Amino acid sequence: MIRIEGLTKEYAGKAVVRDVTMAIESGTVTVIVGTSGSGKSTFLRMVNRLVEPTAGTVEIDGVDTRRMKAHELRRRIGYAIQDHGLFPHWTVARNIATVPRLLGWPRARIAARVRELLELLQLDPDEIAPRYPHQLSGGQQQRVGVARALAARPDMLLMDEPFGALDPVIRAKAQDDLKAIQERLGSTILLVTHDMSEAIKLGDRIAVMSEGRVEQFAPPADILTRPASAVVESLVGEEDRPFRYLSLLPIAPLVEPGTAEGPPIGTGHSLRDALAEMIWSGRQALPVVDDEGAACGRVTRGALLSAGRPPR
Repeated sequence: MIRIEGLTKEYAGKAVVRDVTMAIESGTVTVIVGTSGSGKSTFLRMVNRLVEPTAGTVEIDGVDTRRMKAHELRRRIGYAIQDHGLFPHWTVARNIATVPRLLGWPRARIAARVRELLELLQLDPDEIAPRYPHQLSGGQQQRVGVARALAARPDMLLMDEPFGALDPVIRAKAQDDLKAIQERLGSTILLVTHDMSEAIKLGDRIAVMSEGRVEQFAPPADILTRPASAVVESLVGEEDRPFRYLSLLPIAPLVEPGTAEGPPIGTGHSLRDALAEMIWSGRQALPVVDDEGAACGRVTRGALLSAGRPPR
């Protein structure tokens, strides 16, 4: 559990982060979203004391971070940034091993951890580990940056616009990879982005910041259906809101007995996925299969549209 109370940062008497208070549950993804200048990156850097707060506290599992030495705190908190920050003259393996080496891990343990993380991030250890950053694609560099941040099994992972420099296709894959890794490892992640679609896709809870303040801190569905201010509403976007809401709802609860023509869709997909397939294929219903590929019923356009109406 991370508790943040009254966190404030001032420069020359002007507050860029103002009295932020929130509790972040262990094993969840919290996304900080806002426009440029909203204070989100400064807020993130105060969590690991790359920026020292003017006022307020951060507690990790009940321990005030001010009681910790700054370098020890940063070893406990992984940090991944937009340009990945890899050391260009070090191999991938040595980059990932940075913090474990500082902590004095044995060589065999470090080598095993490097291999484990590269495999987890779908990078071939034998091929990628000996390379240098300039020999990798942008997507590969970003994944190595995440591996380095995770190397010492940190208490939490801070990510500042981690996918901002990637093209849309690689970015979507990187987001999916991060979700899978977080679910597998149970990591606590605090991620900054300016992209509300990314926030909704990744976040268990979203904090919308504007002018240094948190306008709303809530689950994605609440952000979409009950925006707390005009600022939140503008970031959600009126045109995209129905589709973003549908992306949060799974197909499984809407499966009904019966059959339908055409290729099936899996129960793990969202209502948005199902609607897109219905529109593209001109169908009113889709057959649904489970994770094993066994038929379990169908989902209809009528049921989908009814479920997609937000609560009032």
